[in-house]
Amino acid sequence: MKMLVLLVLLAALPAAVPDISGVWKVDGAIQDNPVTPTCTLKQTEAKLSGSCKMDSDQVSDLSDVTGEVKGKDVTWQFSLKYEGTTYTLTFNGTLDSETSMKGSITVNPSDTDGDFTAKKQ
Repeated sequence: MKMLVLLVLLAALPAAVPDISGVWKVDGAIQDNPVTPTCTLKQTEAKLSGSCKMDSDQVSDLSDVTGEVKGKDVTWQFSLKYEGTTYTLTFNGTLDSETSMKGSITVNPSDTDGDFTAKKQ
């Protein structure tokens, strides 16, 4: 009986949030245009912060990363300037493992989207 009570109590505990802090290499595409930022993410409890770098010389003024982790679901965003317009890229992903995730990218204000995979370096 004690074992049954212990198992019920353990099942009621919230799932631990995985720590995804580290450098992530993102490989994605938006309308056949490659998106390949390298993002350094820092997780504090369920909140994400950090920065991303882009390989393109045409991109400037990258903002800091904000986001959150809920179980295996990860969301983060940052803004950048491209050809005089500021765009916000939002990444909605699911962790496949502690070092791999995949998901979708939404770009505003252009209302375009795409897909990505990411590997922790």
